[in-house]
Amino acid sequence: MSRSETAETAQRPASAGRSVPLRVAAPSAVTASGAARASVSAEVICGTVQVADALAIMIGGLASVELFVGAIGSGVTLYELYWLAIVLAAFGFVYANRKLGTYRFQRLSQLAWQVGRVALVWGGTLSVLTTLGFATRVVQNYSRIWTMLFALLCFAALAVVRIGVGLTIDYWTRTGRLTRAIAVVGAGELGQQVIAKIQSANDAQIEIAGIFDDRLTRVPAEVAGCPVMGTTDDLVARVRQSLVDEVIIALPLRAEARIGELVAKLRPLPVDLRLSLDPIAGVFPMRGISETASVRMIEILDRPLKHWSGVAKWIEDKILGAVLLALTAPLMALVAIAIRLDSKGPAFFVQERFGFNNNVIRVFKFRTMREGETDASGANRTVPGDARVTRVGRILRRLSVDELPQLLNVMLGEMSLVGPRPHVMAMRAGDRLYHEAVSEYFLRHRVRPGMTGWAQVHGLRGEIDTPRRARERVEYDLWYIDNWSIWLDLKILFMTAIVVLRRQNAY
Repeated sequence: MSRSETAETAQRPASAGRSVPLRVAAPSAVTASGAARASVSAEVICGTVQVADALAIMIGGLASVELFVGAIGSGVTLYELYWLAIVLAAFGFVYANRKLGTYRFQRLSQLAWQVGRVALVWGGTLSVLTTLGFATRVVQNYSRIWTMLFALLCFAALAVVRIGVGLTIDYWTRTGRLTRAIAVVGAGELGQQVIAKIQSANDAQIEIAGIFDDRLTRVPAEVAGCPVMGTTDDLVARVRQSLVDEVIIALPLRAEARIGELVAKLRPLPVDLRLSLDPIAGVFPMRGISETASVRMIEILDRPLKHWSGVAKWIEDKILGAVLLALTAPLMALVAIAIRLDSKGPAFFVQERFGFNNNVIRVFKFRTMREGETDASGANRTVPGDARVTRVGRILRRLSVDELPQLLNVMLGEMSLVGPRPHVMAMRAGDRLYHEAVSEYFLRHRVRPGMTGWAQVHGLRGEIDTPRRARERVEYDLWYIDNWSIWLDLKILFMTAIVVLRRQNAY
């Protein structure tokens, strides 16, 4: 069930005495991989429309050439003559719309305005190209029949794009895929102002995920009709369950110590963390601020791999994951047979580990230990010469072949090819649990875990037996999250192949 399906809409009193709808989010069902809903980024939609416009003009241009060739009965291919005009028209149209603000998300759902703007800008684009054609004396090379076909077909294609986009945005709005869930920390005077502004904005794509305050005995039970749902510990649990998109800290700036504690507490969460500037935001100009429903805020932290970065990472995982799975499938079949012949028990071993947003995922591996001696908790680390490891298992671990089934986790969306390695909950660094030994440990769970990572290709794979090495591994993981790119992922995959061939720290 999506968050929008469980949201309650009620009439709440606003500061001006009128009623506006306030959407209050209810906890939603969470999948095994920790994803509460398949949300869509507004930035990705805007970028996709730009690409769709360019493609619509190019397809319309090519279709007009085909129709023109058929009309004049000529077998001559005219693509070489007209391709430059088509490309210039496509990029000129997109550029003009970008400058005029046509691709702003708030405008994309306004169908009549969009179709009118498309007609205006498309006409302007053709006028500019025609003027350039006269200026360069190449206009006589182009047929008037083709020009009319080109203008009409492309406008029709652009109108279809706008209608499709408008209907899609309307559907996604109704089903909650465009909804942005916001939690507010602070039920005092500043928090009340923030909630009032969100109410007055009356934005259907924003819902209140709750108000939270650690001073429950000193704050009202509700703020502007929205209930105070608990402490910041309850907020952390809420984010773990339902993936809140944004957290606004609505506390006075003079409470810097408390704000610092909250930032440290909320940093590991995969959310956009903001500090409200109301009411001082209008007193003097500031840099590095953002606005949500007219609430101005300091940008403290952005969740990693969102918008186009998230799309690129998803495409990378699905394409490379599918290719690697197809290439290694015969090898994995032979390995499974060898495991069954070598020792009793299943060929696969499934272990629960930390995944995205601290949610538990079931990681697939080839079984490398004797049946009954495997350690699902991971508390009993594997050491060199471990008697529990089978003969085939020892070979698999040396070559890291036992990790290949995790390609299934990648295709299921629970893991990535590259990212911080998923750890078992009972993993220790020395005599302490990993998250107790490294204060920023949970920051690495803001992205999906990977089959390999930046730490692993820098000699930090295998056993981590001291707090110092544990901190080093986390530092490498956090550097990767902050500096992610497709080229970095490809570099790590290449370096992983070298590390595997050298069989470093594999036993």
